[in-house]
Amino acid sequence: MKTKKQRDLFITLQQFYQKPIAKVSLELFLSIATILFFAIFAIRPTLLTMSDLLKEIEDKEKLDKQFSQKIAALSTVQPLYLQLQDQLSILDEALPSNPQLIYSLKVIEKIASDLHLVISSINVVKIPEEKINQDNVIALTSFEKIDVPLIISISGDYSSIRQFVESLKEYRRSFVIDTIIFSTKELRGTRKLEARITISAPYFGIKELKLDKP
Repeated sequence: MKTKKQRDLFITLQQFYQKPIAKVSLELFLSIATILFFAIFAIRPTLLTMSDLLKEIEDKEKLDKQFSQKIAALSTVQPLYLQLQDQLSILDEALPSNPQLIYSLKVIEKIASDLHLVISSINVVKIPEEKINQDNVIALTSFEKIDVPLIISISGDYSSIRQFVESLKEYRRSFVIDTIIFSTKELRGTRKLEARITISAPYFGIKELKLDKP
């Protein structure tokens, strides 16, 4: 059974909710809750769009900053370029802007042939691309030195092999001798000197920051 206190509380609450102000307050609360519920779902796509736009603006600001740095760098280098313009062809021959793999192999074969050395094998660790594909991209470019490793096995006398190495080092096309390993091999009753030479043919490759064209 309900106590007198509980009955009084029930009657008080019943009398309060029968008053117009209580009904209005409850309806107002439900209306506000409904509006907030639908408002959140209504503005969510707008908020997502604003977030995407802010990110796009930030990316474009970074890109604009990179362009400005490139322009400033070009402005700084231009006087030096004009000063050394006549010597650029020599530099381009020593460190070309493309790997020039076929040309490099022909130079190696020519020097070996002139010194009467026999090339038994030439291995290219990785065949580089001679041209950069710029289809459908805009490239912010910067140069970096890239090495093309070559492994050559030759046979002949020691003085010729040594002259072969010196000729490569002094050639206009830059060659870097990384390692030389000598060994002997018996052929038809005579011992023959062989050398396994690791060579790097460096060039200035292009490091790209690629951006899809609109």
